[in-house]
Amino acid sequence: MAILKIDEVESKASWAHLAIDGEIDLDTVGQLRSRLEEEQQRGVNRLMLDFSQTRYVNSSALAVLVKFAESLRERGGGIALVAVAPRVKLVFEMLGLLVFFKFYDTVEEAQAAFPSDVQG
Repeated sequence: MAILKIDEVESKASWAHLAIDGEIDLDTVGQLRSRLEEEQQRGVNRLMLDFSQTRYVNSSALAVLVKFAESLRERGGGIALVAVAPRVKLVFEMLGLLVFFKFYDTVEEAQAAFPSDVQG
């Protein structure tokens, strides 16, 4: 059984930086969905998701990410994916989602891409 841990690294009024640690599959995708719903209900419309410790994602994980990315974009925000390992990024590529998401090597790069309220 896969294990997933999602920690809040930092947050402000309309944005959050979450660290995703483990594997996202059918057993754990509900945890991801619930956490993203919590953030959205809290008023977050910009998410930085640190994938540096994410070892595996499947299509169900990407379906959840797509749903929330679309919802956040409608509210003027979005999702930035940080430090995605090549084997994880391959799943995004295989499903044609590289153009749908923004990928960054570091949290600092992702913060710089968001409006100024994320940076300060």
